[in-house]
Amino acid sequence: MEKNNSSSKRKSRTTRTTMIVIVVVLLVAAGAYFAWPKAETVEATPALQTTKVRTGDLVITASGAGTVVPSAQVDLAFRTGGILNELNVAVGDTVERGQVLARLEGSVQAEADFQALFTAAGLAQAELAAINAQEALDESTNILKYLLGADAYYWEMQLNQAEETLTQLNADPAATATQKNDTQAVVDNARTKRDYFLDKYIVALAKSGEYFIDDSDLALARSNVENAKLLLQDAQSALEIVKGGPSALQSPLTTQGPEMERLEQARLNVENSRLVSPFDGVVTRLDAVVGQSVGSSSLLTVATTNQLLVRFYLDETDLGKANVSNRVTFTFDAYPDQSIGGEIVSVEPALQTVDGTPVVVAWAKLTEESEAVILSGMTVEVEVIAAEARNVLLVPVQALRELAPGSYAVFVVQADGSLQMTPVTVGLRDYANAEILSGLKVGDVVSTGTVETK
Repeated sequence: MEKNNSSSKRKSRTTRTTMIVIVVVLLVAAGAYFAWPKAETVEATPALQTTKVRTGDLVITASGAGTVVPSAQVDLAFRTGGILNELNVAVGDTVERGQVLARLEGSVQAEADFQALFTAAGLAQAELAAINAQEALDESTNILKYLLGADAYYWEMQLNQAEETLTQLNADPAATATQKNDTQAVVDNARTKRDYFLDKYIVALAKSGEYFIDDSDLALARSNVENAKLLLQDAQSALEIVKGGPSALQSPLTTQGPEMERLEQARLNVENSRLVSPFDGVVTRLDAVVGQSVGSSSLLTVATTNQLLVRFYLDETDLGKANVSNRVTFTFDAYPDQSIGGEIVSVEPALQTVDGTPVVVAWAKLTEESEAVILSGMTVEVEVIAAEARNVLLVPVQALRELAPGSYAVFVVQADGSLQMTPVTVGLRDYANAEILSGLKVGDVVSTGTVETK
């Protein structure tokens, strides 16, 4: 019986000890559970990413590619066919504006006929033509005066003058209504008097039986006078050109009549029988030999070499960066370690398609001197400087928070670690940095992480 009691006591102590151990373990586990941060909590509060406001340069650029082309290039050809009689240049020769490069057979005679216009005999011929034209005008005027009568002719001249003045006033936006009305009254008065004296004159002629005048006679006489005026003007203009010498007949004439047409034909005969360089340049192509029969196809090419341009292409998305006067930097494939500055001079008004892609086409000139030999046709890489800001405040674009279109703020880290939303004015931006015009200073620490703005 005693043994049983002793055994029962030992079992009871063992059970209590086991229970105490279990409770202690549970308490330690519970403490560890509540004291150790949960993994979800740690992941929900990442470390704040920050950066300092700094100074630096920001340059907005666009890249393209193109080729060097001459600022001026022309293919020259004769206007008429013939035998090439003279060739004065070879490929690579430097030529000057006005220099004769080639001639056809017959060029010598055409040149002689042209020069003859300005000799003493040529001048006498032009003067005689002007005298004859004046006499023809005087004769046609006298006929019209006879048909109208002296009084009617006087008032017809007054009428013509008044009508010309009225036409000028009607075409002048500054002319007043009073001026126009007054001139119209002069026109009406001159017409009335002209008609009055004309009727009176016609009746007098009819009564005397001397001559009967009808409207067709007057119309023809008036037409003859106007034609005679044109012929006189033509002869006088031709005379002035002949007096001016060969230099006065170097460009096309607006022909008015036979005398000006005669001069123009002489000029064309010379022009059609020779090739002349239109500007200073270099012969870059020549496809002809003396004695060859030629037509109107191009024989040679002259191009400028001292005023080269670069024609280049930009992606359509860079249209806003292609502006006249924007600076560019050229890197030639022939000189990969050397860059030369330039400037955009024009942008073509329509996109073009290159390899199936729409592109902006721009032209730029070289503005920097270089010892490198730049040749037409060279391939070049182009970097357009669309905008730039030097020594300005910069922050990463990740720091910006857009509050409204065009309105931004940043979160400035305070001394105690808190964040303060600060409005800023943003200038230039690229894919990495933004220029800060106001709102921050150098050294300010700003957040570049995602911050809830609610």
